[in-house]
Amino acid sequence: MNPMNNSNMKKTSQHIRFIALADMEPDSGYQRTTNPAQVANIVKRFDETKLGTITVSERGGKYHIIDGSHRTKALRNLGYTHALCEVLTGLTYEQEAEYFCKQNQDKRLLRPCDLFKAGLAAGNEKCVRIAEIAKANGFQIGHGKQNFYVLAAIHTLYTIAEDYGYKALDDTLCLIAGTWPGLQRASQREFLLGVAEFVSRYGMADFSERLKDRFAVIWYEYSEAMRVKGTVGSTASREKFCRVLVGQYNKGLVHNSKKRLKWEE
Repeated sequence: MNPMNNSNMKKTSQHIRFIALADMEPDSGYQRTTNPAQVANIVKRFDETKLGTITVSERGGKYHIIDGSHRTKALRNLGYTHALCEVLTGLTYEQEAEYFCKQNQDKRLLRPCDLFKAGLAAGNEKCVRIAEIAKANGFQIGHGKQNFYVLAAIHTLYTIAEDYGYKALDDTLCLIAGTWPGLQRASQREFLLGVAEFVSRYGMADFSERLKDRFAVIWYEYSEAMRVKGTVGSTASREKFCRVLVGQYNKGLVHNSKKRLKWEE
């Protein structure tokens, strides 16, 4: 429910857009102070399927965060570059403050899969492209962590498309489907990002052939690497996962083999 009165509603529009975190900033004048402990808790228990949208006001050439400062900070800490946002236009600073006070009343946050479905129905280019790529590789997009073929890490799909490109997303899903079909964890965030990083560095050559029987050891080595230090989903964690993939890819190859991959920081 829009908390603005009828006259203000006529001047205000709302839509969903994927926005760079770098272009978003809080308006500390009316918002609560960011609590580092709350941000850390979001990072620790991060679940894309419960993230919802960040509410921002497009005013003065900037996107002012009305609701979601803690989630935005957590996304930055996790290495994300963009977020799904509910964008309001036509609000004054005072109306933003009013919206901030009322927007959580009787509000049920939409899940990313709900927003993606709506974007798909609206013909949003990113949603259409991502859905086409997923379908071409045997996946569907929705809410269902227990199913290999249902991609619930929707923000991760956006991130791969934004950071690496649509072809890399296609290659990533193709490799995962062909290398570890049916293995539930293989289609979740860590594998998606790690394989996307691998594809961006080395392409697809011999990936499935060399890594199809090494799922368990790959996950173990990555988990051990993250146990020392790291935040799941961050740029550093993508690189750690990719490094594990490279190490396992090179297993059994002689030192001077032309097939060996060279890791570079």
